[in-house]
Amino acid sequence: MLRALAIRHFTIIESLELEFEPGFTAITGETGAGKSILIDALGLLLGDRADTSLVLDGSEQAELSARFEVSGESEVADWLNDQLISEGSELLIRRVIPRQGGSRAWINGRNATISQLGEIGSLLVEIHGQHEHQQLHRTETQRRMLDQQVDLELLEQVSQHYQAWLEARQRLDAFEAESGDPDQIELMRFQCRELEELGLGPGEFAQLELEQERLARSDEIVSCVARAVTTLDRDDGPSVRALLIEATQAIDRVRNLDDDLESVATLLEETRINIDEVLGDLERFDNTDNADPQRLDQVNRRLEAALDLARKHRVQPDSLPELTQTLGQKLDRFENHDEQRRELAAELEHAEQAWISSAERLSKARQQAAEALGDKVSQRLGELGMESARLSFTVSQRETLTPAAHGRDRIEIEFSANPGQPAKPLSKTASGGELSRVSLALMITARPSQGPLVRVFDEVDAGIGGETAHVVGQFLRRAASGGQAFCVTHLAQVAVGAEHQMRVEKSSSKNKAQVSVATLDESEREIEIARMLGSAESSTSREHAGEMLKQARAT
Repeated sequence: MLRALAIRHFTIIESLELEFEPGFTAITGETGAGKSILIDALGLLLGDRADTSLVLDGSEQAELSARFEVSGESEVADWLNDQLISEGSELLIRRVIPRQGGSRAWINGRNATISQLGEIGSLLVEIHGQHEHQQLHRTETQRRMLDQQVDLELLEQVSQHYQAWLEARQRLDAFEAESGDPDQIELMRFQCRELEELGLGPGEFAQLELEQERLARSDEIVSCVARAVTTLDRDDGPSVRALLIEATQAIDRVRNLDDDLESVATLLEETRINIDEVLGDLERFDNTDNADPQRLDQVNRRLEAALDLARKHRVQPDSLPELTQTLGQKLDRFENHDEQRRELAAELEHAEQAWISSAERLSKARQQAAEALGDKVSQRLGELGMESARLSFTVSQRETLTPAAHGRDRIEIEFSANPGQPAKPLSKTASGGELSRVSLALMITARPSQGPLVRVFDEVDAGIGGETAHVVGQFLRRAASGGQAFCVTHLAQVAVGAEHQMRVEKSSSKNKAQVSVATLDESEREIEIARMLGSAESSTSREHAGEMLKQARAT
């Protein structure tokens, strides 16, 4: 449940800290007071796109935070555990929107992406906007309403099978596009022959470059080796070996007099042995034939051929062995075109059959859910003062059976408001007020068995009034069962159905607007309800408001 919301430097709010209780809370206030700003702030904390224009004028950044109470056995707790950011029964979400640069977010003190906010937000809160009823004529909205009653696993299977079919279709299309040109196949054969004739092995290019440098600098190598040999051992002057022997002989005369000198003598002897081994290696190296012009020419030609092919194929020379293998495999597939095409076509057919099978199971589930949901919504419409109204979901098969992520069905809501009136598509038969009540009935009835415990309704009672508004208030109270419901409303009949009420007020001082929110006690609620009825100063309105609150508590 939502326990607290803090807002700083957001739109026209300087600073605001709110605490909430379980149950149904009505949010009221004059038009333009800033009621929907609270919903906007909550939406941003749950992953909505941020805009720098939301930062309060004169401030560098807006800061939003919300504290939720989390049940130990819930989808939210499971998600937090999976992300390794669980903090027991408390969840803190924070977001900062700077005037310059991108926004930043934290979940339980750890950096979070906007995508993660959206994921956790979909599990925490369900927000119904004030124009949601206007979306009811859209096919996607109607399908979403019905699919909330269907096993999620069925929906996921159809989506996964569609993705597998799409990938198989793309593989076959790509194969046919590449293999359909005989000139392209002949070019590939030529390229494979070139690469195979070169026959460059893995790591060979680097070895050739090293060998080229060694052969090209053979004179320098011989000179350096000779200089090293002369330095280590020479007849015409002091050398490392001669001086080392002289030092060894000097220490030998006194080595038995001191343990440290014994160790020094041993090290000198080992050093002389190492010098002798180095001299042997250098002399053997000096005797090898490093200057081989013919081999240098061969290496140069092979390197040139590798560089030419690398440029032609726009790859690095050391990638040529891998390219040779890849092109060879590709050519094999194309030269066995019919067999390869049969395999890809079989994969596509298998993927399509899997999709058809899962789509058929989804269709049956939708048809069963459609009948039950239509009856329940019709019953709710009766409670909302539309006793003769009937609503149904029709599930029909699309004209084309081309796989789609959502299945093979076309979902449409049909509606009849009066007895004897045939059901027709909702968008063609329902008036504005009827559409608002249908939307509300669907919001309450089509709620999935598992989902957010916090529900927010932003002026969803548009076009509703009179006795029906009382019923809407009771509806929203039911929507809060086991959790919370918040409703931004201008209707006193709806507000009296709430267990808690908050009043939003906007004031101006020194050319600056400020928003405040107060949680109302019983006497303050009576005054606010009276204002909503017409006049907070009128004793008649106050008396009427008190009676409405009394009746609502008794319901």
